[in-house]
This record gives sequence, C-alpha cells and structure tokens, in this order.
Amino acid sequence: MQGYRTYIAAGLVAVFGAFAATDWIAFLDDPKAGAVAVGSAALMAIMRSITSTPPGTA
Repeated sequence: MQGYRTYIAAGLVAVFGAFAATDWIAFLDDPKAGAVAVGSAALMAIMRSITSTPPGTA
C-alpha cells in the first residue's frame, strides 16, 4: 500500500481536531474518567508487551 504514512498523518490530524473541538469538561463530568483512561492505556501497553503476533492473527 503506497501512501500509508499520508493516511496515518491525515487520520491523526482529524482525530486531534476532533479532540480539540470537544468540550471535555462537559463531556467528562466524572472525576474517575481520567483514572479510567490511564488504566486503559496501561492495560493496552501491557497487553502489547505480552503479545508478539500482529492484530487479528491467532
């Protein structure tokens, strides 16, 4: 697939644009939301360090 880096860059710009446009105070009116996000990110990193196969393969 040619141009995949351009697709990745375009996707990141779109995602960060959506993040910037979101009113996070109104959206995350829960004090535990930050801890849940950090916990999810930590779990993803731990799971990735344990696995070695590409996503979708067994």
